[in-house]
Formats: sequence, C-alpha cells, structure tokens
Amino acid sequence: MRACAYILVASLTMLVVALSVYDETGEQERADLTYANPSGIHTLDPARMSWTQDLRIALNIWEGLTTYDPVTLEPIAGVALHPPAVSDDGLVYTFTIRDEARWSNGDPVTAADFVRGWRRGMEPGTATDYAFLFTDHIQGADKYVRWRRAGVAALTALSRLRDGWGIDGEDVEALKRHPIWSEIPGQSELELDRQRVADRLASLDVDWAPLYDRVFHNHVEQLDATFNDVGMKAPSPKTLVVTLTSPCAYFPDLTAFPTLSPSHESIGRLRERHNGAPITAEGLVVYDPQWTKPDYHHNGYPGLITNGPYRLARWRFKRRARLEVNPFFHAADSIACRTVDMVVYQDLNAAIMAYEAGDLDFLPAMDVSYDHEIARLAATGERPDFHACTLLATYFLNFNCVSETVNGKVNPFTDPRVRKAFALAVDKEAIVNRLLKRGDRVAGSFVPPGVIAGYSPPEGVACDIAEARRLLAEANHPDGDGLPAIELLHTPRDGWICQAMARMWEESLGVEIDLTSKETKTFGEDKANRRYMIARANWYADYNDPTTFLNCLVTGNGNNDSGYSNPRYDALLAKADKTTDPKERFRLLARAERILVEDDLPILVLLHYTTPIAIKPYVSGLSPNPRLLFPFRYVSVTP
Repeated sequence: MRACAYILVASLTMLVVALSVYDETGEQERADLTYANPSGIHTLDPARMSWTQDLRIALNIWEGLTTYDPVTLEPIAGVALHPPAVSDDGLVYTFTIRDEARWSNGDPVTAADFVRGWRRGMEPGTATDYAFLFTDHIQGADKYVRWRRAGVAALTALSRLRDGWGIDGEDVEALKRHPIWSEIPGQSELELDRQRVADRLASLDVDWAPLYDRVFHNHVEQLDATFNDVGMKAPSPKTLVVTLTSPCAYFPDLTAFPTLSPSHESIGRLRERHNGAPITAEGLVVYDPQWTKPDYHHNGYPGLITNGPYRLARWRFKRRARLEVNPFFHAADSIACRTVDMVVYQDLNAAIMAYEAGDLDFLPAMDVSYDHEIARLAATGERPDFHACTLLATYFLNFNCVSETVNGKVNPFTDPRVRKAFALAVDKEAIVNRLLKRGDRVAGSFVPPGVIAGYSPPEGVACDIAEARRLLAEANHPDGDGLPAIELLHTPRDGWICQAMARMWEESLGVEIDLTSKETKTFGEDKANRRYMIARANWYADYNDPTTFLNCLVTGNGNNDSGYSNPRYDALLAKADKTTDPKERFRLLARAERILVEDDLPILVLLHYTTPIAIKPYVSGLSPNPRLLFPFRYVSVTP
C-alpha cells in the first residue's frame, strides 16, 4: 500500500475519536447495516426530492408500481404485477396492483393512492424538479399544470391587490391572460408598460375582494373536473390505467422512480386549506412539511406511513435516520437486513475513517481529494472492498449559445465554429488519465457508451489542434485575434480541470482565459441566467434511456442552460418519441446526438464518471451499479 493510502487508516485516527459524536445516537443496538450519507436528508417528500441521498432512502421506504432489479436495474414487479398490459399503440398501460400490497400501518395500497401521489408530483406548491416526468408523458398532464399555474398566478396577483399590496409586471401579465382581466375597471385604458400598469392597478379605487372571491371559487369548482382529463384513472382499487401522450419504451423504468410513489390518504389531514377548499389563498397545494416525520401527530396525523420494504423508525435531523422492516410489506419475511442506519458525515474524510474503524459497513460516496489513490487501490485489487462504479453520468461544459454579450463583452460562442474549435483544442485524455487519474472514462458522446443496452452513441470529436485553429480562423479569429478574454465559470472543486483546459486553449488557440470561481449558489444563479461564456456542468441519469441526457438540449427545456436550439435536433427527438421500433428509435436518437457532439457542439463533453464505493466483505447483496441505486431488501450481513 502506498504512503498516500495510509490516510485511509492511520493519519486521521484522532479525527475518528473526535468525531465519535456521530455515533452518539441513543440507539440501543447497532443496525444490521450502517452507511454514510454525505449530507443530511433534504426532504423525504417524493414529490419534492431530487438529491441522490434522499432518493436512496425513498427507494427503500416507498415502492412504486415497479421497482429495480438489484443487479441489472431493470424494472421488475413492485406494487403492481409485471409486466403491465400495454395497448397495441403503446399509449395505454394497465397496472394490476398485487392483493398483498400494504402500507406500513396495514392498510391496502390502492390505485387511488397512486393517483393521489402522482397528482402531488404535478401540483403547483408540491411539484418541483421532476414534474416533467408527468407533464412530458401523461396525456392531459401538461394542459392541467398550465391551467393550474395560470390560476395560481392570477390568484396571487388578486390576493395582493385585495390586501393592499403592490404588484409587479409579471402579475399584470398573469391577470391579462386570465378572463377576469375584462372585468377590471378601466382595463382597456391600461396600455402602458407593465410596471406602470401594475402601479396604476394598485392605485385604483376598486374593491378587489369580490373579484378575488369569484376567481378563487371558480378555480376550486373546476379543480377536480379539470384533473379528470389527465390520463391517470383508478377504475377499481386494484387497477390503475395510465394513458401516455406518445409511446414511451422506458415508462416501466419511470414508474420505479421515487417521484412516482403513492401517497397514503392520511396526508390529507395536514393539507392547508383556505375557505374550506384544499388549496391556499394563492391556489397552491401545500402540506405541513412535518408530514414526513414518523413521530408527528398534529391534527390526528398518525406519523409517516409508507409502503416500501422499510419504514422510517427514527430520524435525528442532520445526524441519523433508522429504517426498520415494514412488517406489512409483501416480502417482509424474505428480508435478511432488518434494520438500516443512515449516518450523516458532512466530511467524507471522517466517513472514510469511520469505515476503516469498523463503524460503517457501506460508503456510497468517496469524493475526497485523494480519490485517485482510492481508485488505484480498487483497480489493483489491493482493496477488494473498494469498487469502481461506471456511472450513467457525464461531466461537460456548456457554451452560451444565445447571448450576444456577456458581462459587457461580445460572446463569440454564438458561432458553432468557435465552439467546435474550443472543443477540438482540449486534450481530454491528458485531463482524465494523467491529471485526475480517478478511473473516469474520456467522453466523446453525451450519453455514456456501453451502459444503456442496445444504444451506441456517436464517437464525437477528438483533439485536433490544426483543425481547431483552422475553424477559429474561418470564424475571423486567427490565432485568437479579436476574441475578448473568455470567461470560464466554475465552482471551487473544479479548479484543477478548468486550469488545465485554460492552459490548453491559451497555448493552442492564442486566447486569454478568465477563470471565475463561485460558490455553488451564486454559480447556479449565474449559469441559469446565462451570465457566462463557458460554464462547467454535469448530468446524472434519472432513468435508463438516452433521452434522460438528450432531452436536456431540446429547445426550451428547463435544463438547457446553453440556450441551444436546432429544429433538426428537436425534430429527431420528436420522431423518436413516436417510434415504437426500439432499434429504429435508438438510431434516431444517435443521429440527434451526433448533431450535438460532432456538428453544433453546444456542450463540450469531457468525461463519463467512475466513482469508488466501499462495501465491507461481510456485506452481500449491494451491487455496484451505474445509477448508485441500492435496494437494501436484498442485503445480508454476516460479520
């Protein structure tokens, strides 16, 4: 073992002792399996979660219509029998819920529970990052959500006017889009700019309460009737019928994702109500955020009820959560690992020390400064308990494709020739294999190759300095002439990579690179508002299909931070959406990806992640996998 590796065992022994507070939990006995979480739980609400750490717990306390095979991650039977019945046109899925499916209080799981849970995932107030899983796929969902958002916007503006508060230009636009606009006194004279209209409305001598009350009443009256047009029906307690907008070959994979979990009816006791209606004054669907706690009993609430293989027994905020087998789970008797502890370690160095000391059995993350040494130990077999996971995830750079200027300087990356020149001038192999040395794979494609069965992504572009210089000259920038200082936005942890690329561009293209490091929150705001020329990025797959990557670059997609737009690319994805032949569909997707990584280059793909995890030799049933999904019901521990 090299000297650097001794960090894992000896050099921080005192730190382990100092951090033993993490093990001071008041538990009577150690859980069968104990693993580290790199942060506290952000939320256990399936409709609102997006962090990998939260999804990992959700996968074990909830069960969807399908669930994941522990080795292949293929969808298998969950709450529903598998496979579901599918119509000839691929649009209608009929799921039959197994008779023995039970909630953790013994209640039967019904199709209505899934309608309730999925609706929460769509509703303004509860829906967050993954609402698109419904609106992109389920018939009528997008129309319903747009109608709800318009209602919320109008109610928000009217409630502010009713309460004597000012409104802004966005509120004015919301009112103009609503039928109530025609009833606002003097509205026809309000043809000024938005903010002046907003000021004028706020100053009008109008009794806004009756207008607000009428809009609120009408919206509430139409809520369920409008939702009935959404393609999710529960014709019987054991039957769920889902109608899609277009065929979706990976829909059974989506139904295993925690966002598509059911909700127990008891959650209704903690739903906020206004004037007796199940929405807030602004039209939002809001629940008491304490509902995910096992010991919360406000308003007769029984505490968190879930339907997965485990239930949440105890939760110490930012410290530890304990899972215990759900005694009513349909396969409870087959679960060997009866208790699981998730322990929070804000410092992964401390987590590694605790693992080395025997206090942890499993490390799902080891992103530390010496991860290259951990990767070496895994690759050489010196530490057989270290495993390298080839992930369905890509590290890349966004080029700002739309802003004519950035921070007062001309943005050259609206020209695809400049983007391609910068991509061709990067020696990816030097960065990945000689600088990082973590076992990552050099990327030519956006979709990682060899992970999604049947899909062969394009090769992309290789380093070619001569061609890069030619393209830059063709774009009227020979040797970088006429280019401003190029701003490269990144976070502090990306410093090494960005410095290496900056040197390559400066030496090969004769350009000046201005490295701008910002903390995560500010970085995210600048990227979302396109206050950058080049910005680092990454993407982790949400489901096992190329579109989890490729949809990010569709015109107008919320994850399209580059602002890229190509009708030909969009059309290929739309055509693939309607194609039922799997091989032809993948061919269309590969053609679309080729536009991204060989022609237009709105992104510069750099590497496909490989990450090390650690599993004690006495733990079996935890399979390293490309999505870092670990269902604990298959684990056995024999220390």
